[in-house]
Amino acid sequence: MFHRTPATTTRWSGWALRILLLAGPTWAVGCGPSVVNLTNAAWVPSPVPVKYDDRAFATVLRENVKDGLVDYNHLKAHPEPLQQYLGLISVVGPTTQPGDFTSRSSQLAYFINAYNAGVLQAVLYRGIPETVHDVRLPPFEKSHSIVVDGVPRTLAVLRQLVWANSSADARAEFALCDAALGSPPLAGQPIRPDTLRRDLRELAAAAMANGRQIRIDHERRELLVSRAIFLRQPEFLEFYARQTGSRTGSLLSALLQLAEGPRRDWLNTAVGYRIAAIPFDRNLNLWTRASAGAR
Repeated sequence: MFHRTPATTTRWSGWALRILLLAGPTWAVGCGPSVVNLTNAAWVPSPVPVKYDDRAFATVLRENVKDGLVDYNHLKAHPEPLQQYLGLISVVGPTTQPGDFTSRSSQLAYFINAYNAGVLQAVLYRGIPETVHDVRLPPFEKSHSIVVDGVPRTLAVLRQLVWANSSADARAEFALCDAALGSPPLAGQPIRPDTLRRDLRELAAAAMANGRQIRIDHERRELLVSRAIFLRQPEFLEFYARQTGSRTGSLLSALLQLAEGPRRDWLNTAVGYRIAAIPFDRNLNLWTRASAGAR
């Protein structure tokens, strides 16, 4: 179920990468959907840093993430930290600087942060639309790429790399935000290897307490779950089995293990209920003063 992405992309040297990105966002057209490369040559640091550093991305999240939503208008007005981080990860990563990524945790954190940073840049590139999941357009994740660790990668490929490095930890799904209200909220700080276990535990618990991720309809006897959970049911069941040693648990059992405190008691009221999907809310996860006042 968890596959590593085949190494079929070309790794670019520093000079070749700059030529590739010289014109800024460019479109590549192949058999699949057209792909826009969002990384700009002007963002690539020179000389290349000798160490990976996520402080610029920490600034992005600290200044723009509010209650799990994103102040894209502020980010648009102050894009420099995001551009700095995207430039850094274009040339620094597990292959180009292996000494900084000696553990699976460090690689997983790196690809989670790269994915989330790429999504933010894609929203800005699209002009902060009402949704980036417009069904009339090519799939969002497959039509936008950034250069990561010297290789242009679509957001879809970065998601695959997160799963490939997750050691089958289904909670990694809650660390990925694809800019929709129906998706897990964006964390307010980078994912880091030294706090990875705590971060994933807290993100999973927060998802269990989020009405956009979990609902119960007692009248219909339904446990409603978000797309992030519904499409990954086998992975959540496998994670539960690995954690408990039991292969007889249900999806509810797996979710109960992730929940904390009163939320676990609340989930227990759905024993025996049918699993159903919450309709995916495609609206942009945009923070505004109006949305803050509505909370």
